Amino acid sequence: MELERRGVVAPLVVTETFLPLVQAQARARRVDPRLLVVPHPVGGLTPDELAGRVEGAAGDLLRMADEARGRP
Repeated sequence: MELERRGVVAPLVVTETFLPLVQAQARARRVDPRLLVVPHPVGGLTPDELAGRVEGAAGDLLRMADEARGRP
């Protein structure tokens, strides 16, 4: 969150379970981070399951990067 406050594009990857905590911290720090929300859990997944999560999030991450660069 501190990087975003300083103008560095740094999407924060968070699982659904921890989203309320991250949002509360963001409000307390007065920042509006880019959040990439993924299904919980991430730990304990098989390599194939984790690859599926990465593939599912990749499109959103690329979209955030394009938006940050001013691209539609």
